[in-house]
Amino acid sequence: MMAIQEDVGMAVKMNTKCFPEIIDLDQGKRIDETNLLSLVDFVNARYDCADFRMLVLIKTYKDYRKLLTKETTQKIKDAILGFKYWMDEPGHDGMCFWSENHQLIFHTCEYLAGQMFPDDTFLNNQEVGKAHLEKAKIKIEHWLQDRFTYGMTEWHSNTYYEEDIAPLVLLVEQAKDQPIVIRSKMILDLLFLDMALYSFEGYFVTSSGRAYENQKKRGADADVNDLLKHAFGILNHEYDYTRLSTVFLLTKHYRVPEVIKRIALQEEKGIMKASNGLYLSQVKHEISEKTNDRQGMYFWGMEAFTNPESIMMTMKMYNDWHLENNNFLRDLKMINAPILRQLRLLPLLVRMLNPATRGVAIERANTYVYHTKYYMLSTAQAYRPKAFGDQQHLWQASLPGDIHIFSTHPGSPMFDDPARNFSPSYWVGNGIHPLVIQHENKVFVLYNLKPRKGFLERKRQMFIHVHLPFESFDEVIEMEDAIYLKKQETYCALQFSKGYEKKEDEVILYGKHIQMVVTMGSSKEDGSFHEFIDKREPEELLMTRFGIYLENMEHTYQINWHDQLIFDKKRILLEYPRFESRFVNADRKPSTIEITCDGLGLTLDHDACTREVW
Repeated sequence: MMAIQEDVGMAVKMNTKCFPEIIDLDQGKRIDETNLLSLVDFVNARYDCADFRMLVLIKTYKDYRKLLTKETTQKIKDAILGFKYWMDEPGHDGMCFWSENHQLIFHTCEYLAGQMFPDDTFLNNQEVGKAHLEKAKIKIEHWLQDRFTYGMTEWHSNTYYEEDIAPLVLLVEQAKDQPIVIRSKMILDLLFLDMALYSFEGYFVTSSGRAYENQKKRGADADVNDLLKHAFGILNHEYDYTRLSTVFLLTKHYRVPEVIKRIALQEEKGIMKASNGLYLSQVKHEISEKTNDRQGMYFWGMEAFTNPESIMMTMKMYNDWHLENNNFLRDLKMINAPILRQLRLLPLLVRMLNPATRGVAIERANTYVYHTKYYMLSTAQAYRPKAFGDQQHLWQASLPGDIHIFSTHPGSPMFDDPARNFSPSYWVGNGIHPLVIQHENKVFVLYNLKPRKGFLERKRQMFIHVHLPFESFDEVIEMEDAIYLKKQETYCALQFSKGYEKKEDEVILYGKHIQMVVTMGSSKEDGSFHEFIDKREPEELLMTRFGIYLENMEHTYQINWHDQLIFDKKRILLEYPRFESRFVNADRKPSTIEITCDGLGLTLDHDACTREVW
């Protein structure tokens, strides 16, 4: 049997996806080609994230080859013609093809490579470039349509939006098919709209389908910051030309529409609701073409491999594409029995085993954001409570000075190998998701850490914790079961169902059932910090394993596992349209999206393939 491809680890895979000398090439200068050639070597080794580097090689070959030596130009061409562009091709590799961003990157690379070399034979599968182009074109069209219709699966990710924007920009620059160019611009518009809507003090840190520790704790560490600086001009830092953001920084073919820039600069954006993605139960109805590359890849774009809804399709793809040696998927051999597939027993087996890997799937998120001049509070409403989690980031309070407060139930990776051993973890995602509900300036969080044990689940921790960088606040008042925080003119109250243990940048609460209420305030809304604290005194607050009841001078809130949110005795629905805010409103599955601000506008019509700036 062929050996498993080496995985080089996240530090290598996520570093130097571009080469710093590209800015010199863009200015017409010749360069030392060493760093560029290291990208060629990475691509030829077919390590995971080789597709990121391939994007850069394609741009470099198309735009700058006259400034390169003949030897380097030939090496880039050989790498392009020798690459493995999809899982149905022969050849050994260690690459992840399927997450939402990787799908688009692989399809873009294949499309543009085929367009660049239409009559050359691609050595990996012995097909000419035209054939690669036609296959990739269909996949790109589906990807663009699905994101316009349903939104991003990896919603509001300050890591993966960078990796979506680079291939879209390259399609705008190089694709000869004009509908692809126009629709790529539309998705770019929508990605920058998300970043404009959900940024605070210039940083894009909000609830997200996939988020990592440093990027949650500090907006300054987010991977999209070069994009934000170039698009909106708010941030002030040096560009890093080793990032994929470089493709956007150098483009001459796409500009963020002025209306989206205006939205980014708004001090107060109010309440903003949106929905992104699909529930697992919806996929078979919405993506009705039951092929590997259509329904199968939508499931895998959700990272839904071992869920009852997706397992039959997963095993079909695993066998059709001979993925038994793939770093990420090789353990599926444990259930790869023909009798289980033939009798369609796999969904039942998954339900019985209850693998913790079910939590990797990223389902539809109904997001709620309350944005004021003083703070931003964001939540994925009632996102899969009591289910296993992975990298999903469910609520976030952002305060002045790049301070971010959130809670997690620490989890443990289900595997030990370098390709899969980084989530969930102490600060990334959740072992078990809480029920999280937001209404305006309040977030209610309920943890039940007693759901059924899962196959592959490591030891379950019986505590939760809150990220609180105490040294960053101007004033902190600690009580037995509450903490009050002040930063400039912004206030935060954290009320807990039990006592807590304080550490350097966190508080820990132990137990199987834990509840908390987060209330944001400001000098404008509440007067002084002590007046804000005094407002909590007359509240009636009851927190139990069954729910939370809060009554103050103005409203009543009831949060429970069944009804979820009852506000002033009325049940509030927590499923939202595609967009609902003062800047953009659109139904689920829209054909047209209109964005307005300060008398400026942008109308995107997917079906008519028109993009009107006004």
